[in-house]
Amino acid sequence: MPEEHLIPTHSDTHMHPGRKNAPPLRSNPDKDYEPVLQLVRARMLHQAGQLDEAKSAYKKVLKKAPNNFQALHFYALAEHQSGHLETGIRNLKRALLIDPNSAPAHSDMANMMIDANRFEEALKSCDKAIALDPKLVLAHHNRGHTLLHLERLEDAVASLDDALALDPNRADSWNDRGNSLQKLARYDEALESYAKAIAIDPLHDMAYMNRASTFKELKRLDDALASYDRALSIGKRPVEAGICRAEILLNKKNVKDAMQTVTAVLNIEPNSVSGLTLLGNCMASLGDAETAIALYSRALAIAPSYEPAISSKIFSLDFCADASFESQQAARSNWWDCIGANIYKACAAPVDNDRDLNRRLVIGYVSADFRHHSAAFSFRPVLAHHDKQRFEVVCYSGVVVPDETTHGFQAIADKWRDMSQWTDNQLAQAIKADKVDILVDLSGHSAGNRLRVFARKVAPVQITAWGHSTGTGLPTIDYLFGDPIAIPQEVRHFYAETIYDLPAIVTIEPPPSQWRTTELPLDRNGYLTYGSFNRVSKISDQALQVWSRIMSGSPTSRLVIKDHTIEDPAVRQTLLAKFAANGVGPERITLLGSTSRQDHLITLQQIDLCLDPFPQCGGVSSWEALYMGVPVVTKMGHTATGRLGAAIMSTAGIPDFIGNDDAHYIQIGQNPDPERLRSIRQGLPGFIYERCGPVAYTHAVEDAYRAMWKTYCESPAWTKMQFGKQRPQKRN
Repeated sequence: MPEEHLIPTHSDTHMHPGRKNAPPLRSNPDKDYEPVLQLVRARMLHQAGQLDEAKSAYKKVLKKAPNNFQALHFYALAEHQSGHLETGIRNLKRALLIDPNSAPAHSDMANMMIDANRFEEALKSCDKAIALDPKLVLAHHNRGHTLLHLERLEDAVASLDDALALDPNRADSWNDRGNSLQKLARYDEALESYAKAIAIDPLHDMAYMNRASTFKELKRLDDALASYDRALSIGKRPVEAGICRAEILLNKKNVKDAMQTVTAVLNIEPNSVSGLTLLGNCMASLGDAETAIALYSRALAIAPSYEPAISSKIFSLDFCADASFESQQAARSNWWDCIGANIYKACAAPVDNDRDLNRRLVIGYVSADFRHHSAAFSFRPVLAHHDKQRFEVVCYSGVVVPDETTHGFQAIADKWRDMSQWTDNQLAQAIKADKVDILVDLSGHSAGNRLRVFARKVAPVQITAWGHSTGTGLPTIDYLFGDPIAIPQEVRHFYAETIYDLPAIVTIEPPPSQWRTTELPLDRNGYLTYGSFNRVSKISDQALQVWSRIMSGSPTSRLVIKDHTIEDPAVRQTLLAKFAANGVGPERITLLGSTSRQDHLITLQQIDLCLDPFPQCGGVSSWEALYMGVPVVTKMGHTATGRLGAAIMSTAGIPDFIGNDDAHYIQIGQNPDPERLRSIRQGLPGFIYERCGPVAYTHAVEDAYRAMWKTYCESPAWTKMQFGKQRPQKRN
């Protein structure tokens, strides 16, 4: 933040770098005036940006006049501007001992404390400055900036309004005001503030970038891209603006341009941790998990605690052919070691709810996916079928732009908490105020998760389930819902959580029966139609090769692949090129993009047999196919995500569609018995509804909650756990 009132710009003087710009000292100055002249020379050097020369000149003044307030004050600023923050703070404190009534000095102390992340001290310095000079604009601005960091957002807006009342042409204050309003989810007002900043300073690149961030929150991606492009054209921060631009392009499914942008960033700054991570995300979206993981590992070698790279690596390991239960859980434990353990140490506090075994329990569900999203299909049945006499349901929603699905969840919940703009402190306080007994994470390490709050252990019992139910690595999460096939007994010691088996690791609400048909497409078409309605990023090269071999053995067959990323031309071209390289021409491949959920499911009427990708199998997509009467060929893998398909087929009563290896998978897929397919199409939906439908499944979940609550009630009183690098002792 600029110290503009301390280093003024003189309109009648044009300073340029170089010693020649500083006026020479008089050869024989009066000794009484020598420190004054040296101070003037030092300030002019400072104004010219010659910080080393300025600091040397200030030291000469202080050698002759150790208590010269101005010399100490400006010397402290020069050290701060040189990157020597602690030296700056130390000397400014000395200056304030000499003149404790200098409002500008207190304001500059606040500035230094902000840079030191000592925000409470910064706030005190701002208050002292304002008490001494209520009209000091920068003190009000610094106060607003400090309050923004402290997440006291309403107060931040008020202080920035005070600054703008004194100086309405201060672009930085309008920018910070916009940031505060954005965090308050007052997006229209935030956009107005950024527009004001830009009108005052058309080259204020941070205002353009922050405006773009607001557009991104509002899902106005084209507007966001235009703002990032303008920031990039200004050229002050090409790395930061380029990274943000690439993120928007990736969100728009424009992988090719995203890769070009982030590659340009890495040409400028090869060790950009965010750039390496984003390039990894681009590769992951193209289905190249191995390259993605290598890029995340490069990023983490530079910055071992960079959370986006840790989380992205966790997610991509689910797609990696050589991943194992041990390697996947080790990556999750690394998040705990680098991020979670420090949060627990700083924030964990006693939770000791009323230990009544039989009372109505308060269940809190935490997710950013209470919206039209595949994860929501997996947990909505449980929330919709809870026994409200025995369980109170509180939903903590991170959805920024609600949709019809969001409104449906609101109707289900007893209490609805919009946490989309809450800090971790605010969310933790709300959970405790709601007296949540069992807190359920529905995201795992996927986007929008609030694992940082779960790391604090804010509820007596904490569970992770459904949304990304592969384990979190957090010893503060007590249980993970699983099943014996997805997570076999012999690997459970790798998990931080205790595994609690349900009838299935995941389920969905059955679609309306009128969307189904009992007619087999083979009977109508005269050829087999295979289908994959999974994310394209799940289709590994090995899976694509196996599918190609299946189609080569059935030369009249067709394959329908449906996923929203197919709308990206780069994804389409890459996919078709890979099939062509394996002997399957584009005329046999139908690629479909996003549609309504009804049309998505009705498209399954065209499919005889679905092919499950690997090493990461389908979850919700497999249940959707089964409820539409379409069996899924799957392969037993070596991780929970690789065994999910096998777990679902076993639950559905069709284990004969599980292949033990590639050859077995091909055998099942190439020669399905048409009569078996007809029988499954007619009878399977009813069978799985009786066996694992929403009502029966929810009863099993509620029994689990009661068993977990009983264990908690019988456990000792709360004590703060000591977690180090070693895996914690498993709970029994």
